Amino acid sequence: MATALYPGAFKPPHRGHFNVVKNLLNGNHKGKLYTYDDATQSGQDALDGKSDKVDPINKVVVFIGAKDRNGISTKESLAIWNIYKKYLGDVEFYYEAANPMQNASAYSKKRPDEKFYAITGIRSEEDMIDLKRISTFKNRENTQGLIIPAPGGTRATDLRSAVLSGNLDNIRDYFPEELSREDLNEIINILRDSIIAEILASNVDGFIEGYFKEGQPIQEQQSNLELKDYIGSLVEYMLEQGMKITPLPEIKLREDQDNASNFFGRTAYYDPNQKEIVVYTTGRHPKDIVRSFSHEMVHHMQNLNNTLGNVQTSNTNEDDHLLEIEKEAYLTGNITFRNWEDSLK
Repeated sequence: MATALYPGAFKPPHRGHFNVVKNLLNGNHKGKLYTYDDATQSGQDALDGKSDKVDPINKVVVFIGAKDRNGISTKESLAIWNIYKKYLGDVEFYYEAANPMQNASAYSKKRPDEKFYAITGIRSEEDMIDLKRISTFKNRENTQGLIIPAPGGTRATDLRSAVLSGNLDNIRDYFPEELSREDLNEIINILRDSIIAEILASNVDGFIEGYFKEGQPIQEQQSNLELKDYIGSLVEYMLEQGMKITPLPEIKLREDQDNASNFFGRTAYYDPNQKEIVVYTTGRHPKDIVRSFSHEMVHHMQNLNNTLGNVQTSNTNEDDHLLEIEKEAYLTGNITFRNWEDSLK
């Protein structure tokens, strides 16, 4: 009997990762043994369907990368693996060091009398480079490399969009078919906050460099830090209400003293061509900033639903269509903001 060592980032663990562990334990993995010197040829053999007979595997140790990736932490990855564990056999989880390969190597070193297979899953020739990681086990005579062919694979961007949709039919294909609806809902709840935070972190322009000013009072900086959390919370609320807002827009916060001093200056606007929301912040209460964001998110929804149209003026007295879409933005944006606010209170 042998133990499989399965290192990776797993941010998040999906159906492909689950199936690797399941097939290792049930003996249906079709793995191909390899060394550093024959990695490329062995990898091609594995993709071509060639396999080797190996000792039965009665245990899998999963080594989770300690660094956040795709906005997902080790803690959240572990929580999903623990859901999977209900449908698997003997599985352990380790995440002591940042590098999962080093973790796996240290694990086998501490157990010289046990036999191990170091697992690497490959989907295509592009993954061949991952096989070179077997060098981590160079001085581990008790450990052999084992390639597990895993055709197909999951694109992280597609998976994130599916999770944000909240639709179980959209998300089911990305996760093990054994999972119940309750399991899938739990995974959505685990991932949604992290994915929203990651998207906002990459989309919100100037939250740190532009929005905070050198010498700004600490109390104001803390208030502005909360602003990002409130926007994220409002986005999550919109998703929970089934509002079609994905893919999320770019978000830019703009300071403009001249605009702020003009009574008829802009508070915010939406650019449908760039799918971009610009919110003016100078001299405004944070609550008012987030309310403007809510209004512009309705215009983003209108754009995604192809109801925004080609508006040529900003004067609601000149264009009946503009008047109607603005009515919807004011009504839906404000009541959504109020409902979200009341849910927090």
